[in-house]
Amino acid sequence: MGVVKANCYGHEAEVCLPPLQEGGVDVFGVATVEEARELRYHGIRDRIVLLTSPFLSEREAFPELDIEPLISDKETARWLSATAEAHGIVLQSHIYIDTGMTRNGVNPEEALELTRYVSQLPGLALKGIASHFATSESPDHSYALQQLSQFDGTYREVRDAGFDFDEVHIANSGGILNFPDSHYTLVRPGIALYGYHPAMEEQKNSGFRPVMSLYSVVSSMRRVPEGRAVSYGARYRTSQETYIATLPIGYGDGLMRQLTGKLDVLVKDSRYPVVGTICMDEIMIDLGPTTSVAVGDEVCLIGTSGEESISAWDIAEKGGTIAYEITTMISQRVPRRAIKTIEEHIL
Repeated sequence: MGVVKANCYGHEAEVCLPPLQEGGVDVFGVATVEEARELRYHGIRDRIVLLTSPFLSEREAFPELDIEPLISDKETARWLSATAEAHGIVLQSHIYIDTGMTRNGVNPEEALELTRYVSQLPGLALKGIASHFATSESPDHSYALQQLSQFDGTYREVRDAGFDFDEVHIANSGGILNFPDSHYTLVRPGIALYGYHPAMEEQKNSGFRPVMSLYSVVSSMRRVPEGRAVSYGARYRTSQETYIATLPIGYGDGLMRQLTGKLDVLVKDSRYPVVGTICMDEIMIDLGPTTSVAVGDEVCLIGTSGEESISAWDIAEKGGTIAYEITTMISQRVPRRAIKTIEEHIL
């Protein structure tokens, strides 16, 4: 199952879906009904699983879009059953167990009772049984192993009671990489599909290659004297006579304002600091007292330029967050396009 929620972790569904299908993904995981609708709009005919709790107000979408729900409670099972029966269809469903994420899911000791209940409802078929790791990327494996043991024991209890599942799944990206015993019959890679190891400290030597590069361009530049204030709040002043260049990208495009004073960019194989407060639509960079940079030059915010590179993990570390947030925050007004390198990898 390829997890493509949040617009493929910010990478753009329309761009990512074809190579994911070519790579063997034949089940898609989403977080909202509207994400499922978008996948159908883009021509996805494969199975779609909603990885969050279903909403009663969106019940008609399940038969319409052929969405497979995760079921954590009897009430949800009842209205899904009634909806499916009203449409004369059978919804493939997954029993979802909370093994320690404490977000969604039935308590393990109640899983067998819920499974029996769902199995007796018209319009629902038991397709899978699932859970979710909370710490699978952590170097400390103790909590994840506890979750895995809990899930495995609950699954065996339900199976031994006579219930069979085509799909048994708990492994996210970290689970796939760190816990082979968690693979069962289905795995759910998310961030790994887009070239990132789920643990920052493992990225460099992981062999993962980020598929997204983020570029802007120098839209204007000027030579300014020492002591000149730059951007809102005059939080930055030049320490010498220097060139300040402006780029048409800002927090409206996903560059968090909290990265003010922390962000670098790459221009012509060299690294330059972003200076002054990050604006909604623009940022400024300090090029130094002499420069060969000119208006129209390409600027790399995520990617590689010569020997220099910047990844979403690099930015995340400066912003006190994770790579997932950096990529998903890149807004829809930033155009995406797919290209191929000479190695025929999708970027």
